[in-house]
Amino acid sequence: MKSRISFVKYLFLILLLFLAFRMFSIQAVMGDEYSEAAAVQRWRYTRIHTERGDILDRNGIKFTNRHKQSLALIQPADLLKDASGLSRASDLLGKPMDELEGVVARNYLPYAIKVSDEQADSIMNAGITGLSIVEVPVRNSDEMLADHVIGYVDERGEEGLSGIEKVYQNTLEKGGGVYAGVLADAGNSAMEQFGYRIWDTTGVHKLNIKTTLDYHMQQVVEETMDMMVDRGAVVIVDILNGDLLAMASRPAFNPANVNQVLHDGAQPLFNRALGEYTPGSIFKIVTAAAALEKGISPEVTHDCPGYVMMGDLMMKCWNYDRGGHGALDMAQGFAQSCNSYFIGLGQQVGKNDIIAMAERLGLGKRTGLYHQGIDEPYGLLPNTMGYTSPAEIANLSIGQGDLLISPVQAANLVSVIANGGILNRVSVIDCIVNDRGERIRNIKSPAWERVLKKETAETLQKMMMMTVEDGTGRLANIQGFGGSAGKTGSAETGWIRNDRDVLHAWFVGYFPVVSPRYAMSVFIEDGTSGGISAAPVFAEISARILDLGY
Repeated sequence: MKSRISFVKYLFLILLLFLAFRMFSIQAVMGDEYSEAAAVQRWRYTRIHTERGDILDRNGIKFTNRHKQSLALIQPADLLKDASGLSRASDLLGKPMDELEGVVARNYLPYAIKVSDEQADSIMNAGITGLSIVEVPVRNSDEMLADHVIGYVDERGEEGLSGIEKVYQNTLEKGGGVYAGVLADAGNSAMEQFGYRIWDTTGVHKLNIKTTLDYHMQQVVEETMDMMVDRGAVVIVDILNGDLLAMASRPAFNPANVNQVLHDGAQPLFNRALGEYTPGSIFKIVTAAAALEKGISPEVTHDCPGYVMMGDLMMKCWNYDRGGHGALDMAQGFAQSCNSYFIGLGQQVGKNDIIAMAERLGLGKRTGLYHQGIDEPYGLLPNTMGYTSPAEIANLSIGQGDLLISPVQAANLVSVIANGGILNRVSVIDCIVNDRGERIRNIKSPAWERVLKKETAETLQKMMMMTVEDGTGRLANIQGFGGSAGKTGSAETGWIRNDRDVLHAWFVGYFPVVSPRYAMSVFIEDGTSGGISAAPVFAEISARILDLGY
């Protein structure tokens, strides 16, 4: 019995000694390790940069985050160690002493201030304890291309408010950031012995949007528009697959400072490439296509004395003051954009067949951008129900009346002709990729259908070439770069400005004429005429693109 009691005593003593040794070990040997581990759980930090996925062109070139911004990072507890630090920091940052003292005294958290590159260099050379420089990407700037397509974000750079930034917010926001922090004790006071820490979690989970746009084509388009277009739009489509290669609107805006244009009467935030406008004479492509598909010979002639009487209504040709064009066949009427000819042709074709052809060519419906989240218009086609007067048919046949199309629709319309009668679904978003360029998810869903006989498309191609060679589109000729083909348009708006009628100018065409690749629409708001205002823009852009080797 006594032996059993002794054993228990010894066992209890051993356990007490082990426990004492363990407690000593934790306190004396591992105390610092556990203390630090506990401290790590008490990081107090501020986010100085929120990462956002990039928006890329078709070749991976960035539209966003192309520049760096220097931030001066104030670490209050460290800065206060230097008696002269605050004064020197005040001078370098260009901040009043009392303001800077307020920042430092507010709490112990790091505080970031935007500085110029010159200030950043001075701060790095000064070697002030508690004042350092961090570089972070700038989401956008006044130099950014495709601003109407890309869109803009809020002031914090965290939420997309327009364009692709808004549509793909859930994808683009999946990124890390740059953080600065300090350890705090249980009383929420800075634990200076551990110092400040800056850590970067960018690039780990980041997802990027790859577009169909071509950065260099977009650059050519925008540079040309800055020289030649006050208000308008340009759209370029790859005729082989419907990819949008460039889309620009003027006036432009600075996505980094949107507030300054919110109430601008010129509406710089409005993407005119997705606006709805009367097509004017570019709609003669539709009327001619309907006539050819109906079996009307291109040899059929109509006389143009400069006008057509529709009852008591005189509808003038642009050549009215010169006595008209005389007798013309379809190719001549198309090349000279003769209203008289197409009014006569429209009466032969009929309203319903013209509208049916417009629908086949992609008008009055969305192009495919809508399926990618881009808000695009349907446009407008006349109602086919009820009685239609000859005058209404006359208006329709020359692209006036209840007709509205967008520059994107116009570019896709002409791509059908250049592509031998094939209508493609238009895309501006290709896919989602990671930072290694690996596809995460496809967005583009190509689709096509034949909407014209190949023979019809070829006849229209000849008419469009004739328009540029010897018609109203001569200023769109790029003969030395492989040639071009197209159609002019001057659309009446019904508006009057400064005692004159306001016209919208159009040129739609494709290039080069041998093995065509690119279709382009040029829209000029309040232009002189399609041949004078829009055609030279087309020529300049297409020649520069081909000169780059495209």
